[in-house]
Amino acid sequence: MSVGELSYHFHVTLIVGVLVLAFVQWRYRVAVLAGMASAPGDALAVRGTPAASLASLHAIEAIPNHEDRAMAWERTVHRRVIAGWLLSVGVASVLLAITYLASGEIPVNLARVSLTAGVYLCAVVPMVGVSLAWPWPRGALFGVALLAAGAATTVGALLLQRSLSGEPITFDVSRRFLDFLQLAAVVLALPMFLILGSGVSRFRGVVPITFAGLLVFGTAPFLGVQATRALADSHAGGALILGSYGLFGHLAWHLTFLAVAVPVGWVAWKRLHVLARAYEHKRFSDVQLLARAWWLMLVASVASGVGSSEHAAWGAAGCVATYVVFVFISVRVFGWLKVTRDAPPPRNLLLLRVFGDTARTGRLFDRIGNRWRYFGPVSVIAAPDVVARTIDPGDYLHYMLGTVDETFVRSAADLQRRLDAQDTQRDPDGRFRINEFCCADTTWQATVVELMIRADAIVMDLRGISHERRGCEYELRQLATFVAPQRVVLVVDDTTEVDLVRSMLGPASQGMGMKFRKLGRSRLARTDDLFRDLLRAAH
Repeated sequence: MSVGELSYHFHVTLIVGVLVLAFVQWRYRVAVLAGMASAPGDALAVRGTPAASLASLHAIEAIPNHEDRAMAWERTVHRRVIAGWLLSVGVASVLLAITYLASGEIPVNLARVSLTAGVYLCAVVPMVGVSLAWPWPRGALFGVALLAAGAATTVGALLLQRSLSGEPITFDVSRRFLDFLQLAAVVLALPMFLILGSGVSRFRGVVPITFAGLLVFGTAPFLGVQATRALADSHAGGALILGSYGLFGHLAWHLTFLAVAVPVGWVAWKRLHVLARAYEHKRFSDVQLLARAWWLMLVASVASGVGSSEHAAWGAAGCVATYVVFVFISVRVFGWLKVTRDAPPPRNLLLLRVFGDTARTGRLFDRIGNRWRYFGPVSVIAAPDVVARTIDPGDYLHYMLGTVDETFVRSAADLQRRLDAQDTQRDPDGRFRINEFCCADTTWQATVVELMIRADAIVMDLRGISHERRGCEYELRQLATFVAPQRVVLVVDDTTEVDLVRSMLGPASQGMGMKFRKLGRSRLARTDDLFRDLLRAAH
């Protein structure tokens, strides 16, 4: 077994993984659309309490300057989260660097470990970006800053090493800055391309299980080939494969593959169940699971090229150890740092929108919905425009088992069960989860009213609404009936017919009524102002 074979196998697995990701997303979307279209029976009756009677559920009076204190707390949480991911990846990167150097018979010293570990540390960039719901320019700036800091640290480590050993300090030390950047370009080119590609919003929910499952199951043909090769090297095995034993010899080519594929496939399937159940029991968050997949991509890439054959076993064991260490630290570090201490009381955000513009809705969801998850859970009516962003390991398991239909609200009992089962507790990384409600044509109206009543703040994207496109008229009229207007923020742009919206809302849009926030259509400008509006509405 050569390093080239391992590398080839790993890269083929990644290519197949990309195709499977696209297929799973497409089929899951089709399953949700089919469930929405199947609506037997009469429409579910709306049960709600008018806004005038909601004083016992929601305090209408706003807390002065609450949004300023909340955003200051958010900045503190972000610093703690960055520190948590840097610690998780940093410790694992040092171990991975030592493994790589030692297995390749490269002298292990402070300068080389700093150089190699600093390159591996760059894997932290997408983990931080997704955790904090950063737009990509901010993530790119963080990555550039991290590269510069890593290069400077490498130079500092070499200076320290030479000082301690009594070696002369010459001008060539400064070349380590460029050496770091060159090594980063070579080592990270493929892993970071894959990590950033799989970090696209619509793929994040299916990347961890898909990639891990394929990596496990993909070993079946690889091990089968190795077993066949080992069998052919023996006298009896060679005769068997060459057909000396009649018809059975024609099957011998495939028997070793089947002998490995079946148990490996069973292991991969059981592992899928274990991951989904662990996620349901809040052993880890969606981002922590995604970070595991990303770190596994980097570790597998390093392992595929580790050392010579005589050190391959030792190098592989070291790579596995670095993955285990990363998983252990990344799950516990946020508890050690108490990232959400002094948090304000959690508030539930409901996200409503005009259906049809997937890209626009996705940007709003990424930059507002995901950012809110440090302040409270997010509720949303599932539809094709957000389903790719809300799929989680539990949803993935339902898809694999063919039981997506069981997650739909089709009766009053289903609705009550889903409302009672809403996840309102923080994950280990301090974030809340998204509660998506899959509804049929006969149940979505009753469901959205119940969610309105239970929400502390509601943001509704009205960009694109017009006399010809009045798809959210029902939700607007229910907001005016069932929700205190101070709790609602309406997102509009130049395409929104605001007069039409005001006519649907009636008195709720007048005076101290619902807040209108204008945003650009092509990209979300002034999202901080919108987020501040929502914090004010929630309190």
